[in-house]
Amino acid sequence: MDNLFPERFTELLNESDMNYDEVAEKLGFKSKGTISKYANGKNKKVDISTVIQISNLFNVSPIWLIGLTDDRNYTIK
Repeated sequence: MDNLFPERFTELLNESDMNYDEVAEKLGFKSKGTISKYANGKNKKVDISTVIQISNLFNVSPIWLIGLTDDRNYTIK
């Protein structure tokens, strides 16, 4: 399976009206560099807690964010 996280995270960033600094602040990261590394796929391992934080911030399913479904609003029933 391809790692879709960087692509989907970048998609969310591009659709957002927030810049990297704002996103970093909202997620509790020290700098926008972390955001850039996630978006560029340079940080290969993303903690599940970070995936959940990002999905909550952008109101999307964490399952979609990591590439297990194409439904942005997927919920486990």
